[in-house]
Amino acid sequence: MKIGVVSDIHEDVNSLTRVLRILENENCDQVISLGDIVGYDDGYYGASRIQDANECIRLVKENCSLSLIGNHDLFAIKKIPEYNARFDYPAHWYSLPLEERRRIGQGKLWDYSVAEDQIKLSDVSREYLSGLPEFIIAEFSGIRFLLSHHIYPDMNGSLRNMPIWPSDIWQHMKWMKRHNCQASITGHTHVEGTLTGNWFHLHTTMETSFFIGTRRNWMTCLPVTQGGVSSGYMILIPETGQVYIHHI
Repeated sequence: MKIGVVSDIHEDVNSLTRVLRILENENCDQVISLGDIVGYDDGYYGASRIQDANECIRLVKENCSLSLIGNHDLFAIKKIPEYNARFDYPAHWYSLPLEERRRIGQGKLWDYSVAEDQIKLSDVSREYLSGLPEFIIAEFSGIRFLLSHHIYPDMNGSLRNMPIWPSDIWQHMKWMKRHNCQASITGHTHVEGTLTGNWFHLHTTMETSFFIGTRRNWMTCLPVTQGGVSSGYMILIPETGQVYIHHI
């Protein structure tokens, strides 16, 4: 079995189309999307690329067997996260002015570009995003994977916290253990390379091939979108536990 993994598309329709074509040529049995299909910031991703939220959603819907929701997707449909890392969202959160949300968030939450409030989603796109879960547990060739946009307890990535030390992913590792998962793949981080870790180790690697386990129970997927850091995708071979990281 060969599984393609994509994440953090951010409406970059050309990059998504290219990656999906590559994964088709690679004869992947299925493709997984880890969230943030929509949402962008011109200052970070660049204004020159072609953005098409509805087309990206259509492509993910047609090509991905499993799909997760990310923080930008939640913002686009104005949905309160289920896994909120104990942040108490007011019921009328999305109707509040940006400055008021910033005051309540006290720097803990991501700000979103004003342009993201202008995203025009079709009813079909909105319905699709609304039905996406914040995590999925899937078993491939006897290995149980925890799949999510970010790490527990912030599975959707709405908070600004990023893992730096092994202790930063301990809650996620406990969540994996609770659900008898041997491996976990997330997106969201937008770092140069791939973050990998377990109970005792956390580091960024530029390796393009490695095996699950041996310090690598949790790993991140490169963003599909162009901008900020190198973009790419992941191919997983569950039978051997081998992971391939491809840059584009």
